[in-house]
Amino acid sequence: MGYYIFSYGINTAEIKEAIGSKDNDLFEDILETEIFDNYSDQNFPGHTTTREALEHLIFGHAYDARSAHAYWYAFIALCAHLGQDLPSTHEIKLGYETDLINGYMASDFGIKVVIEEVLINERNEWGLPVVQDWPLSGLLDRNQLTKLQSLFAPIEITDEKLEQLQEEDDEKEMAYDSIRQTKENIDYCIYNNLDLISFCH
Repeated sequence: MGYYIFSYGINTAEIKEAIGSKDNDLFEDILETEIFDNYSDQNFPGHTTTREALEHLIFGHAYDARSAHAYWYAFIALCAHLGQDLPSTHEIKLGYETDLINGYMASDFGIKVVIEEVLINERNEWGLPVVQDWPLSGLLDRNQLTKLQSLFAPIEITDEKLEQLQEEDDEKEMAYDSIRQTKENIDYCIYNNLDLISFCH
């Protein structure tokens, strides 16, 4: 168990346009996705359901702040549907793996970063109710991604290096692989003119 960080590449303007768009086809399409189906199992008794939250999002109904989690789950399904899967889809375990990444970034590459604070920066441009616990979120726009690309530029992690670490140190291999994947996702978003949105739950 635990909490994991995962990301998508999105066109922020497209996501904002979808919210309140009253696009019934979009609503129905999202209802059919596996991701929405997974989140619809997380409904809490007495709270807005994920389906209702998605309907509120797309058709512009007032939000129920008590059920902020449902709106964020619906929003994740929206981003997954309209956004793009990134080339590297590994989910980063909060606390355990993020600590390893931060440690090796500093010790082996001389880069001081708190990766969970970078990815989950709580930037909320969507007008969604503030969630009290989970899921958490963060948005990186092109300007922020470009700065991160420069920060990660000196890092070179080859397949051979990962294979070597797999024989020597499983934890370090996992952290190195996550560092490389994060770098690949940043490069992909910049190349494809996408923003990077991350969630954690």
